[in-house]
Amino acid sequence: MQEEIGENERLSILEEVDEGIAGLDEDPGATFRVIAEQYGMELAPYFHRSYVRFNCLWTCWRLEEDHAELTGEFRITNLPDALAATPPPFSVSSSSHAERQLHSELRVIDDKPESGTGHQAAIRLLPDTSDPELWYFHLGLGTHRMDINYQEYLDTLILTKGTSGWQFLFCDITKELKETYDFETASRRMRTMLDVFPELFPGHDYAPLQARLEART
Repeated sequence: MQEEIGENERLSILEEVDEGIAGLDEDPGATFRVIAEQYGMELAPYFHRSYVRFNCLWTCWRLEEDHAELTGEFRITNLPDALAATPPPFSVSSSSHAERQLHSELRVIDDKPESGTGHQAAIRLLPDTSDPELWYFHLGLGTHRMDINYQEYLDTLILTKGTSGWQFLFCDITKELKETYDFETASRRMRTMLDVFPELFPGHDYAPLQARLEART
């Protein structure tokens, strides 16, 4: 993903970090046995296929052309480091007890420190869970459950390259939510991404994302 962005002359790189491979066992089974012992989560087999071993992969990019403007950012790390991190400070004075409990169980797997939006994706740490929930935190809208799993998140991140707002494609955008937030900007970004990315990155299939956008607009 970083190579695809860095090698594309139409994208400007604002931040790029690769901190290399973490000191994790090459065998994913050993790593996930430790996670099971520490957190009581016997993770599903697909986690073995999405075994991210990097300390940190972070890229912030921009596309500025006459017919298209886009920004994107991602910062991901390996799952053991994410699970061991402090819960994110999502709660505010108006947060309910249930919201505070949820926030205490979330661990960030992807964020956007350069853009300063405060938006983050998180995995829910709960014992006896094999396929943990993913949640998306939006600074103005709070936390929203995503309808994809960890593997699907990483697969979609490779497609979207962290384009701002892509996670909304996998959140339940209710009528009430639409009445309190203007999703037109996010929708416009997605349409621009789906117009431009098949040309920028022809090796990927964007039809499923196009269908998902159409179903939500």
